[in-house]
Amino acid sequence: MHERYIKDMVRRLSPILKDKIIAERILKKYWVSRIALVWTVDDVYRAANEREVALTTKEAISVLQTLHDQHNPQSGIKWEDITNIIQDRVLGRKLNQREVLKFVHRDELTIQR
Repeated sequence: MHERYIKDMVRRLSPILKDKIIAERILKKYWVSRIALVWTVDDVYRAANEREVALTTKEAISVLQTLHDQHNPQSGIKWEDITNIIQDRVLGRKLNQREVLKFVHRDELTIQR
C-alpha cells in the first residue's frame, strides 16, 4: 500500500486512535506483504472530464461500486472501464467550453453539484 494511503487512513482514524505512530507502523507492517490498487472518485471525475462530462459525487461513487462489482481479477481495472461505465450509463452533464478549457489548460476538475 502506498504510504500516502496509510497516512490518510491514520489521519481519518485519528479521533479514536491513542497512538498514531504505532497505528502507522502496524498498517505499514500489514501492507508489506499485500498489494491493493486504489481508485478514487477523483480518478472517476478525471475520466469523466476527459469525456467532457461532469459527474455528481453520487454518480462517481456509483461508478466505483460498479467497477468493484464487475471487477475481473484476470484483467484488472483499466481507465477504459471507467469511461465505458460513464458512457454506457449516460451519466453526468456535458461540460461547458469554459470548464473544458480549465481542465485542459489548468488540470482543474469539474464536479457537478
